[in-house]
Amino acid sequence: MAKQAKRERQRLNREARRQAELAATRRRKQMRTGRNIAILAVPLIVVFIILQTRSSGGGSEPQRKFSKPPALALKPATVYSASLDTSEGKIIVTLDAANAPNSANNFVFLARKHFYDGLTFHRVAKDFVIQGGDPKGDGSGGPGYKTQVETPANGYQVGSVAWAKGGQDPAGTAGSQFFIVTSPASAPGQGVDFLNQQPYQFGIIGAVTDQQSLDVARKIGALAPPSGDGKPAKKVTIKKVTIVESAEPTLPSGAPSAPPGS
Repeated sequence: MAKQAKRERQRLNREARRQAELAATRRRKQMRTGRNIAILAVPLIVVFIILQTRSSGGGSEPQRKFSKPPALALKPATVYSASLDTSEGKIIVTLDAANAPNSANNFVFLARKHFYDGLTFHRVAKDFVIQGGDPKGDGSGGPGYKTQVETPANGYQVGSVAWAKGGQDPAGTAGSQFFIVTSPASAPGQGVDFLNQQPYQFGIIGAVTDQQSLDVARKIGALAPPSGDGKPAKKVTIKKVTIVESAEPTLPSGAPSAPPGS
């Protein structure tokens, strides 16, 4: 009887060990499955976060198609400038937000939507202008809308930045294409002299005022094709455009707001 009881205990012990081993095996399988799911889930979560960020406007993907012009959103008493990081160097443009708020607002809007990032200067006219901002790269593209902006009060000069437009468009028409005046008139009535025939036709954006930026614009201008006007001899890319805001300078206390006798 004692032997039978002993054998039964041994059988029960073996069964208990077998059940414990089976349970351990199941736990190991569950852990491996959990790890595999976690490994697969991580990249999916990352992709989801990126897509959510882009859809909420927080990403940096260029947006190049719009159904209507932007609403005026410039801050009062604020100076706006644009830094154009090109493949030939950096060009700083001071935007004329005070005298041309609609024009400056259009440029700020497009720049902040990364519209210009990756586009080219598709046209170079010798001793005249460099022109960019066309998503098609052939002079026919735009943002999907046209808007009316301010033309200059005193014309154009070397360093002026203005909106390009079609010959049939009304004065002050703006889309996304812009030009920078690089040189004085090569001959009377040509180049910038041609632009300065009244009534002024091209919406003013601002001006390149520092010499280093003007040198970069002229470096691009030197890439004019043999015909003198057209696609540059070397591809020039606008890597990105960054808008910078700063407080408008204020006059010292007690200073006159305009020169005496004005």
